[in-house]
Amino acid sequence: MKILVTGASGLLGRSLMAELAPLAGSADALIGTAHSRLKAPLRRLDLTDETAVRAAFAEWSPELVVHSAAERRPDVVDGDPASAERLNVDATRLLAELAAAHGARFIYLSTDYVFDGTKPPYSIDAETAPLNAYGRMKLAGEDVVRAAYARRGEQDFALLRIPILYGRVETLGESPVTELAAKVFEGKPFKAEDWAARYPAHVDDVARALALIAEQLLKGTPDTGGIYHFASGEQFTKYGMARVIAQVLGADASLITPDPNPPAGAPRPKDCRLDASRLAALGFVPRIRFADGVREALEPFRKH
Repeated sequence: MKILVTGASGLLGRSLMAELAPLAGSADALIGTAHSRLKAPLRRLDLTDETAVRAAFAEWSPELVVHSAAERRPDVVDGDPASAERLNVDATRLLAELAAAHGARFIYLSTDYVFDGTKPPYSIDAETAPLNAYGRMKLAGEDVVRAAYARRGEQDFALLRIPILYGRVETLGESPVTELAAKVFEGKPFKAEDWAARYPAHVDDVARALALIAEQLLKGTPDTGGIYHFASGEQFTKYGMARVIAQVLGADASLITPDPNPPAGAPRPKDCRLDASRLAALGFVPRIRFADGVREALEPFRKH
């Protein structure tokens, strides 16, 4: 089973490569691509280079494409929307059209930011209303995938909307969650946003959910395509996450002050809690508690 994973060097992509390996069946059948942070056995591919993407697709002929590459930082998207749109929308369209034309299944990683955060929990058919350019681009990505598969039907593609991610990072800046740990490590007073409800998801749990969806698509199981939501089940503000991080590190949590104001920069929704009942119906339950997940993720950065 030949599987193509985009964004394979990223925080989620690394977990996806590990989780999808058994489904692929052999190392040669699992192809991970990256544009930066390239390490063997990943293949270099610029997803905004149409000629290169077409050539790569013709060479590899994947049966399943898992598209996780994206510019996920809302403030970065606002700073260079044209560049972000080339990756988040245009590259998604090209990949989905190529996959559909070659009879491959397709899974697209989307976001809870397609909602405005005013009416949680959000079911898979809830009305979308993104507040920022990032959310609008990811929603446009969903639309181009649907359009590419309009003639084949929902049984051949899936859209997985996910919340804020964390896990085993290469640098503390790789996740907004572990960015908080960088401040805790400094041992100085700081403010943490205490306004938006967030539902941090460990990338290993998300990868397991995605592998389960992939299995259903590849089996051709009826009514398993379309939209899925991932929910971790634990709610925190950034302030709440920072306090947990301080506790697992044995740091002084009293140095952290709650900031009741919305974060600066691109507008964020207040509460995008997702209804994950469709995933639950497949038998999926998240395994990793936030305290346990951040403890493991931060262990390599502790000074012993």
